[in-house]
Amino acid sequence: MASSTATILDDGERRLDTLLLSRWEADPAQPAVVDGDRVLLAGELRDRTVRVASLLRERGVRPGERVAVYLERSADFVVAVAGVILAGAAQVAFDVNDPVARTLDMLADCTPRLLITTPELRSRFPELPGTEVVTVDECAAARPAVPFEPAADLAEQPAVVIYTSGSTGRPKASLIPHRAVTTRLRALQRSHGLGPEDRMLHHTACSFDMFLIEVYWPLITGTTIVIAAPGRQRDADYLAETIRAADITIFYCVVSLLELFLLARGPEERFDGLRRVLTGGEPLAPELVRRFHAQSTAPLTNLYGPSECTIYCTAWVPPRDPGLDTVYIGPAIEDTTLWILDEDGKPVPDGEPGELYIGGEGLALGYLNRPELTAERFVPDHLGDGPGPLYRSGDLVRTHPVGGLEFLGRVDLQVKIRGYRIELGEIESAALRVPEVRQAAVVAHGRGSGARLVGFLVLAPGAEPASVTAAVRETLRGALPSYMVPASLAAVDSMPLTANGKLDRALLTERAGAVLPTVTDEPQAPPGDGVAATVSTVWCEVLGLPAIGPDDDFFEIGGDSFKVVRATRRLETLLGVEVPMHLMYDEPTVTAFTAALAEQGTEGSR
Repeated sequence: MASSTATILDDGERRLDTLLLSRWEADPAQPAVVDGDRVLLAGELRDRTVRVASLLRERGVRPGERVAVYLERSADFVVAVAGVILAGAAQVAFDVNDPVARTLDMLADCTPRLLITTPELRSRFPELPGTEVVTVDECAAARPAVPFEPAADLAEQPAVVIYTSGSTGRPKASLIPHRAVTTRLRALQRSHGLGPEDRMLHHTACSFDMFLIEVYWPLITGTTIVIAAPGRQRDADYLAETIRAADITIFYCVVSLLELFLLARGPEERFDGLRRVLTGGEPLAPELVRRFHAQSTAPLTNLYGPSECTIYCTAWVPPRDPGLDTVYIGPAIEDTTLWILDEDGKPVPDGEPGELYIGGEGLALGYLNRPELTAERFVPDHLGDGPGPLYRSGDLVRTHPVGGLEFLGRVDLQVKIRGYRIELGEIESAALRVPEVRQAAVVAHGRGSGARLVGFLVLAPGAEPASVTAAVRETLRGALPSYMVPASLAAVDSMPLTANGKLDRALLTERAGAVLPTVTDEPQAPPGDGVAATVSTVWCEVLGLPAIGPDDDFFEIGGDSFKVVRATRRLETLLGVEVPMHLMYDEPTVTAFTAALAEQGTEGSR
């Protein structure tokens, strides 16, 4: 049995399973998971997860083997992944919203011993050779082992397998050991201190390693996890309502979601019930920090780190400074070594850009079934005293006396214009110094002598594109050599994002050759009148299209979360009624949306 005295703050605790058991046994009556009207107490959660672990062991799962979890975000999902950990296996959680073909490719790559799912979700797949399928109900009905004994020697065994996209188009899986997960959670707990009085919202997709923060950090500290409803994680109105109604005190979100959240709710709304907010995954603009500070008393922590170093490896809390012009990623957290090296693997002078190499206890074991890629990215530490490897992040950084490290972009985003080597991230950072600029991205269009830089800007609401782009150009000319100033700057409504919510540079590069207007001409209203015509007109406005069909899908013709916010707020102004944001996600055609809006009005009048 686990020691009742073991806590995450003990340096010797390097196993996730024993920390979970210790926490649950110490306070079995503490609410552990809230999923709608369903509440699981810590003792009940222990019983459920032990049943899962016992069943997995009965079916032959051994320490280090992989078990896939294919479930909607729910209490059952938390039970399943934690049960895999207790069995001594490595959890491989798959997002049920991913294309089935992609999930099948990853299942074939990781060859899990078992797959935990529901009968309904199981029907999506054909035969899964070599993988036994068990359902949530089978797990709940399993007989728990009494007494339940944790597996031996798990610290260096993989606990989590996280897939990320690969440059070749084939996803790669990082093998994250118990030692790495516990090291990172210990650092979080020492710096941010969760406790039984806290409540944390779990809304991040399980394909992103930050979901580990939302699940395991609360579980090992007695904090209550509140589950966000599936499919609502980018519905800013729903998130705001949930944060208030469920008394959420700790909230993590990627930078683009923080931007969307504040944009949707408006500058007058405050979020002082939050005790701490963490963000990361993308560069954080100073203007966004200032807007957040204006709407919440909570400190904002900027986390940085690739999946290969488990959750994060640096952190910085921006000051409440109206003059803030650069957001740093911070110094190394505990048990972490950082080196900034040049192309020859030698340390660069302070303040000079170089590639970030990461070492320490938080490193993954490497990539599953990818020995050549592992050898390429996890290289011997030829600079320090430790025996462990260094991970080549591919990220360009430089030291700064105030904020530790400044993120400049990707090493592989280097381009050459007229023979000059240019780091695109440096141009983007400079553009973000203009207060009205919320996001900036720069790409190179063309090749050879015809190569030109093109900058894309997302502006604050109400900002005049011509004046802001002129201000950006003036700022860039004052901060950068002439060859680093883009030949063209275009204001856009929002940046295209990948499935993981990060900037889609490939799509921006495709768009760079087109003539991009800074202001979309307002289209003519389609024939007819009434609500449907108004909806169609507004959707045309935000999408920049002259016309759309009644059954065209909003998201398939250019819509995204930011355009949803613009459309719903505009419709509320024109129609004089409340327009729930989720309606556009649920019914993304003019016909269906209009019908749903009418039904919403009928229900509201009852």
